[in-house]
Amino acid sequence: IPDPSQFLRFTLRLKYDDAAALYLNGSEVIRTPNLPSGATFDQYANSTTSSEDAWSDYTIPITAFRAGSNNIAVEVHQASGTSSDMRMDLVLRGETTAGGGGGGDNISDPLFLTEPARLRARAYNNDTGEWSALNEALFTLDTEPAGNGNLVIAEMHYHPADPATPEEIAISNDRDDYEFLELLNIGSRAIDLTGVRFSAGVNFSFPDNTVLSPGERVVLLRNQLAYEVRYGGLPATQWFEYSGRLSNDGESIILLAADSVAVHSFSYNDQPPWPAAADGEGPSLVLVNPTSDSDPGLAVSWAASRARGGSPGTPEAFGTDYAAWSLDYNLAGGPGNDDDSDGISNFLEFLYGSRPDLASDAPGPRIDVENLEIDGVIKNYLVLTYRQNLNASGALTVEISSDLVTWSSDPNLIELLTQVDNGDGTVTVRLRLVSPVSPGGGPYFARLRGD
Repeated sequence: IPDPSQFLRFTLRLKYDDAAALYLNGSEVIRTPNLPSGATFDQYANSTTSSEDAWSDYTIPITAFRAGSNNIAVEVHQASGTSSDMRMDLVLRGETTAGGGGGGDNISDPLFLTEPARLRARAYNNDTGEWSALNEALFTLDTEPAGNGNLVIAEMHYHPADPATPEEIAISNDRDDYEFLELLNIGSRAIDLTGVRFSAGVNFSFPDNTVLSPGERVVLLRNQLAYEVRYGGLPATQWFEYSGRLSNDGESIILLAADSVAVHSFSYNDQPPWPAAADGEGPSLVLVNPTSDSDPGLAVSWAASRARGGSPGTPEAFGTDYAAWSLDYNLAGGPGNDDDSDGISNFLEFLYGSRPDLASDAPGPRIDVENLEIDGVIKNYLVLTYRQNLNASGALTVEISSDLVTWSSDPNLIELLTQVDNGDGTVTVRLRLVSPVSPGGGPYFARLRGD
């Protein structure tokens, strides 16, 4: 390049499989998000690329180039040693004129995407005055595959109320036609749902190029017309139709990622302690705290929706928050204080459903070792009992440890024994550690974390 200053900008287009770093004259100018900084030559990428056919565009300032010869080097990394192919392509374009109506070669300003987007475009022919046919393409940026840490089933309307209005009856007399499922991205990055599918519960596989942005919901419907007549329109978010139907008596739900690894595998039920109102009385079944890593196989993780028919495509409004609750008791201290000096903080009193102004109402968690018969075998198990406020907009998470240093909230470590309704908006929950307490074994600890 005899004189880089003659250019306005340089646009570099890169196609890679699975990750890449690009160097200009010995200095790094591009590193794909899935390649760690300072990766050695034999280090694998953190993940595969979402589409090895897609171009990634970058702007390189003219100051990065020097007059005369310039050296470009690209370092390509695979995500595993078993990959059957590798890909890299590169285009460097120098632009010499401003975009828009500035004349010259009439190059427009580049369009940069900051989030996944579907672009639809037509081309205009100045000679004929005609537009071309519509063309569209989905561009995905910074996506990640689906997993149990970023995708949850936030709502299930498994047993809708019977059709009641003339409009509903005209569409369908089958109450199952009014079913729906809602999935929610609880992660910080967009999720590529291509190939994600249900293998139990309903029949559905997400189509190619389905992207769910952080905080976005997707609604799966059994019957579009039935949904529209009951809810007055389709959800504002993405939606698809599925085949099959959810069991009114409870069943297994299995959601698989594109690589067939289970994202979620659990069973729901219509028997206590599962919310009775969701079993044909009108409300749906909603996940109480979608972001708290709660186990969807536990009844305590779910509640009946407040609104008849649920809240497809929108967040469910749960109970009262701490600020409103504390005003009811005119608390002097903050959530970390203990106004009634009973050894329980105000915030935990809120989550327990106990009174923060009455020291005798102190339902702290209790840990016992109980002799239980599990699968026909009697052994000693660590049992945790606590009270939970069903109207609180917070979460109680059980954590297990053997050393009081490392704690785990893995739902596979615990099992629900009972959940008893106290009749005052609270329930008493009893959980056991899945592994029995071994005689002469090491210590076992359990705690509740309030969020």
